Amino acid sequence: MKQKIKHLVALITTGLFIIVFALSCRPDSAEFDRPADLAGTVYLQLESMGTFNYYLKCLDQTEYKEGLLKGGSWTVFVPSDNAFEAFMAEEGYTTFEEIPSYRIKRLVEHSLVTDAYNTTTLTYYRNGWYEGNAFRRDTHFQDSIVEVDAEDYPNFDDWEPGKYKVDQSSGRIKTTNFFIQSYFDFDRHPTEIGDYDFMFPGESYTAGDMKVADAHVSQTNVVAENGIIYVLDKVVEPRPNLYQNLTSPEYEGKYTLFKSLLERFAYFNDRGEQINRYTGETERLYYITFQTGIAVNKLAFNPNDESYPPLVNNVNRTWANATGMLVPTNDALMTYLEGNSVLGNYYSSYDDMPLDVLGKFLNTFLFQDWWNICPSHSGKTFNIAIDQVDYKLEDAVDRKFCSNGFFVGIDDVYTNSSFSTIMGPLLLDDEYTIMLKTVKDLGIDNALQSKGIDFSILGVKNHQFINIADPNSATRKVSVVDYNEDLSVIYMEVTGDPVAANNRVYPELNDPSPSSADISYVTNTLKSIVLNQIIEEEIDPTANNYYETKSGEFVYAHAGNRVSGGGDLALNNTIEIVKANNTDNGVFYEMSGPVERPLVFTYGALAENSASFSSFIDVLKGAGTLVAIPNYGDDFLLSFINLQKKFTLLAPNNDAVAQAVIDEVIPDPDPASLAALSDLDRAIAKRDLLNFAKKHFLQEAIPTDGKTAGTFASLYFAKEIDFVPVYDEFTIENDHANLSLTIKNATTGELITQTAGLTNVLSKKVVIHEIDNYLK
Repeated sequence: MKQKIKHLVALITTGLFIIVFALSCRPDSAEFDRPADLAGTVYLQLESMGTFNYYLKCLDQTEYKEGLLKGGSWTVFVPSDNAFEAFMAEEGYTTFEEIPSYRIKRLVEHSLVTDAYNTTTLTYYRNGWYEGNAFRRDTHFQDSIVEVDAEDYPNFDDWEPGKYKVDQSSGRIKTTNFFIQSYFDFDRHPTEIGDYDFMFPGESYTAGDMKVADAHVSQTNVVAENGIIYVLDKVVEPRPNLYQNLTSPEYEGKYTLFKSLLERFAYFNDRGEQINRYTGETERLYYITFQTGIAVNKLAFNPNDESYPPLVNNVNRTWANATGMLVPTNDALMTYLEGNSVLGNYYSSYDDMPLDVLGKFLNTFLFQDWWNICPSHSGKTFNIAIDQVDYKLEDAVDRKFCSNGFFVGIDDVYTNSSFSTIMGPLLLDDEYTIMLKTVKDLGIDNALQSKGIDFSILGVKNHQFINIADPNSATRKVSVVDYNEDLSVIYMEVTGDPVAANNRVYPELNDPSPSSADISYVTNTLKSIVLNQIIEEEIDPTANNYYETKSGEFVYAHAGNRVSGGGDLALNNTIEIVKANNTDNGVFYEMSGPVERPLVFTYGALAENSASFSSFIDVLKGAGTLVAIPNYGDDFLLSFINLQKKFTLLAPNNDAVAQAVIDEVIPDPDPASLAALSDLDRAIAKRDLLNFAKKHFLQEAIPTDGKTAGTFASLYFAKEIDFVPVYDEFTIENDHANLSLTIKNATTGELITQTAGLTNVLSKKVVIHEIDNYLK
């Protein structure tokens, strides 16, 4: 019992000790009181500074008062009382109470940025934490939702009449723009302090300054308990975006024509049922947006979008970058079109321009970064398509830094350089839309705008795609008989096929679901035809000479105004030059029709001239090289020729083959003679005949153009080194004046023979010349 009492007493004593110890260790509550010298919250700090009464009155009328008074984290751009008084005087308000509540709300929202940033961290941005990188931050201001009448937007793409609730800024929060010395010093931004003075007429930037739009920051980094304050000497309100700015009142409508041209790419984008943040009601809302995509000749970016478009990379660079736009006045646009201009020669109205043309024209005035149209880039201004623009600072009549980019109004018009290249007629003349589409399908449209090469294009108008030899058949003819307005489906009629069922229109007319195979056939056929009309050099129609086309075949320019392909020469057709249009990178020829590819393969061309080549034909037959071709009648492919490449056949005539037999280079190729041989001897004969044939094919197409000369490999080789064939080679001298080639041994320089008789016989991918001696 005594033990239990002692144990209880011990427990009580221990408990009392713990309580006393805990009470004695409790800190003085005064140590946790708010320090007396700590800056107040943003609202209290502004109150204590005593020069922001108007701004505080504005806050009192919004829900932001509580946040700035009690908590959160804020960056606040605050106009001083003097700035407010100047603003009211300029706007005609005699008292603060006259300022509309909506304007007060806009002003407050635009002055507030979530999170506290000092002058260093303001210039950071996500995924790019470098001082000086950024010059923008998202504010709490969002543009209002307005009701618009579709009748006021007649150029919008395919939209029903009616009224629509439209979010004017594509739902994007507007930014505020600030300029700090570190931004101009940042190596990645090729901009200078003087650019600020150009962007904000009447203002100037001094080294070390901080500006918010056109306002000077008189105090920076004013610390409050829940944020940082910047004091402005002007009231800064939300700025319009580039699209909205086109109708800003101060311009008195002088940019409305450019706006209407942009709107040919615009539409009301249905965003579905959403809560209207201004009314609290659920309504069907729309954005004004634009068809974009410079690769397809749409607008390079949406001038209505508050975010920076993905022009640099897929990272959101809104804080670090802004676009630029040059905008010609209405007068400048009309003067250009009515004058002696490239576009004016084709169109009497901008409304007549197809979107392909208009997109290229408008993209001339769009720039990836705002500094591209500032003084620091004078003389080296490159637009969004990386075309140099002849922009002169003295052309600028209006300048405004908008919420999403830099706007410069100009009293001149600059045009896309592609209009002055050989692509110009294709882009501008709607009679060439099929050829233009095919050039794009081939992916060579950008190459044809290059000024590093002089081109020749033999233009084929839409109505001239008639009765053209099908590149895939010896007998078929093809004709374009119809096409959709957007050329998504082109209808081609086939005639002359030995199989009657194949003579039809591809794809079937009025078929709601055209066959992909039929569409592919038409597309590939048009590609083959168009490639034969494009030459990567300037032709001289007076030179009576041969020129290689992009198809790998040759055309013959002659008689001063004619160009003939292999098929035309075979049929004695005449294709005349109607008109030659000189451009910056070559000549575009209006033609009386398309030039035709060669109609036959090498075997067919030799057979047509069998009086000279019957013995060589026997060589090819005896070598077992002939491969039958569907739909090509009596023509044959040669098994050892890859027609993805091009060749020259120095074809021994009958006398030359006979001499080769006498010299025992080859056996007699006469079919009866070969048939009389034993199986072994026939196999040896077949090998020798094949090698003989291969030796006479050079791995280059060489007409007698006076240009193509040098040493060329044949298709014959007798040995390999490290599994690589060592082909026999021959040196070719090319004499255009005498239409002859001289063939020499490439090793010894010894003369072997010259071309004689038939020359420049054009077959598919092979140029044939007659020689009266065989190659050794």
